[in-house]
Amino acid sequence: MFTSLPSPVLIAHRGASAHAPENTLAAFNLAVSQGAPAIELDVQLTADDSVVVFHDRTLSRTTDGYGKIRQHSLSQLKKLHAGAAFGSAYPIARIPTLEEVFNDLDPDVYLNIELKNINSPFDTLPERTANLLSKYHAEKRVLISSFNPIALSRMAHLCPMIPRGILLHKPSWVDFYLSVPGLLMRYQTINISFSCVTKFRVNSLHKKGKKVFVYTLNHPEDIQFALGCGVDGFFTDDPALGLRTLSGSGYNYE
Repeated sequence: MFTSLPSPVLIAHRGASAHAPENTLAAFNLAVSQGAPAIELDVQLTADDSVVVFHDRTLSRTTDGYGKIRQHSLSQLKKLHAGAAFGSAYPIARIPTLEEVFNDLDPDVYLNIELKNINSPFDTLPERTANLLSKYHAEKRVLISSFNPIALSRMAHLCPMIPRGILLHKPSWVDFYLSVPGLLMRYQTINISFSCVTKFRVNSLHKKGKKVFVYTLNHPEDIQFALGCGVDGFFTDDPALGLRTLSGSGYNYE
């Protein structure tokens, strides 16, 4: 798992989202051009059950649309401007489908695909995502993550060879998982928020054979602190900054 990636792993959070519209092909391609070896993106279903790359349940923060994404068809979503937060800088940015991402990005780019169905844990998102992974032979370059353990359990049955990561945002949740080894056995990575990072927690998770990734680090001092605690990788909105910080911290990142 992750043997083809540099260590520690830098993962571009929703692409190079500090400089381009998040979860768009523009942000993903910018991240690749900056040197990011891995990209994190979010997927959910449209009204007509297409798998699209989008983070929020609603459209208004990052597009010129309104309402819930699950209530819009793919054709309706494709009419929206997904670069609204960047003004006129990205006039043709659109909400991409996961299939478009596979078609657009080089197959060497590693993807962390987050399933965003916490509010609909029994929808068909896992099945439809698994079908696309199979279609594009992407099983060896993908990590599936989610806050939703039900979705991850379903992915384990659909794609048992693909690594899975549980997202934990509170220190108490990390401690709870550490106290119940049976829970940790279900996952290959534990993706934790910066507020959860301590040397003790990272070491404890390592002793249980888990990789530890931390989100979302956009300041050099935070990156350096997490690396000092021994994390295996980190998510950042600014891959260029992350790479400069790694280089300045003595990592030969090629």
